[in-house]
This record gives sequence, structure tokens and C-alpha cells, in this order.
Amino acid sequence: MDFEDYKIIEGTITINDELATSFGCIGTLEGSSDIATVEKKCEGAVVKTVKKVNKVDVTLTGHPYVAVLRNVAGMTNEGLKEGIYGYGANIKAKKIIFTAKVEDMEGNIKYIAFPNMDDVSGLTISINNDVTEIEMKNFEFSALKDENGMFYYEALEDEITDEQVKTKWLTAFTPELVKETGSI
Repeated sequence: MDFEDYKIIEGTITINDELATSFGCIGTLEGSSDIATVEKKCEGAVVKTVKKVNKVDVTLTGHPYVAVLRNVAGMTNEGLKEGIYGYGANIKAKKIIFTAKVEDMEGNIKYIAFPNMDDVSGLTISINNDVTEIEMKNFEFSALKDENGMFYYEALEDEITDEQVKTKWLTAFTPELVKETGSI
């Protein structure tokens, strides 16, 4: 089966094991592996290499909901009047899970997940009064290894046999959800 990534039709974000929430409008999603190469040399020449993935650098652009933007950036209203949010020096690290459904041009669906991401860009603000299109917000994450040793998951909808995986992928994704359980 061919599958050409065409568009993200649903994207959710889970922060610190809270309830998954819709991200908002997604423009682009890009990921690239940060790979280290370990070499074995013999008489000055490389005779063997092993590749090791350190992390996956992920860039996500879109128009997120206000609550998502504030939460990812680390804004808080702690100690502030109701409705006021601030961004300060004491940003706490957050575990971020991003899941989505991707559609190809024929309407086939692929599920994707980055199960353990960390925000690396912090708060960014860009307002341009001279545009005819609202600029998308840019997020940069490091996708780190999860409990299964994975940085990223994907599955074609037609190949998923466990209906619970389909049901929970966007709303309650965990590495345990996709791990094979052996029979006893």
C-alpha cells in the first residue's frame, strides 16, 4: 500500500499526563533524527560503524488554542489575579505527548505519536501589523526516548487490529498502549 502524507486532520497534545486536548490548527510538522556515529578503526581506517539515535528534533507550526500555547510555553497564573498569565524565569520541564491522524490523498489514515517530547524553544512572540495572513506559531521540541526505547510511533489505520489502540491514540496515548503483551 502507498501512503503519501497529505495533511494532519487531527492533532492532540498531552502535557504532564493531563487530559489530551486538541492542539488547534496545524500547519506543518517536521522531524529529523539527531544521530551519532560510533566508529571502529583498524590501522587508521574505519572498518565498522554503528548508528545511535540521540533524539528527534521536531518542529510544529500552527495556530494553537490559547490554553495550549500558554501551557507549552510554561506560562502560569500562579500568584496573579484571575485571567492574568505570566512568563518568568522558573519554567518547569514538562512531558509532552503529541499525537495526530494523518490523511493521504485517497482518504487513508495513519496514526502518529511522539510520546516523550520536551519544549526547547520556550516562549516566542511575533506580531506583524503588515500581513495579509496571520503568522503561525512555531514550536521546537526534542522527542526523547520513552519507556519502550522509542522516539516516534506510526501505524496505518487499516493495520491496527486492537480497537482500543484506535480509540485511545489521540486521547490517552501511552507507550504501554502500543506495547505487545505476551500471553501467559
